[in-house]
Amino acid sequence: MKFEVKYDPNAEDQLDKLQKDISIRIIMKLKSVGETGKGIDKLKEEEYGYKIRIGEYRILIDLTYNSNIIWVRHIDTRGRIYKRI
Repeated sequence: MKFEVKYDPNAEDQLDKLQKDISIRIIMKLKSVGETGKGIDKLKEEEYGYKIRIGEYRILIDLTYNSNIIWVRHIDTRGRIYKRI
């Protein structure tokens, strides 16, 4: 199942603040996940929400199945991302 990847303005700002090689790696992973639909994990301890893991970074996303959209909400390191929930 293919998904269109869309970014929340806060996620775009977070991505811009990262080192260029890390941001490229994240963008490539999101593109791959959007094409295949693989690599998305449900958040434990939460009723709603999903994550994508990329090394020490995590991306919090929302899925919209009826229009096949991945909404990128937050991008941060593993130690800080879950404090945003």
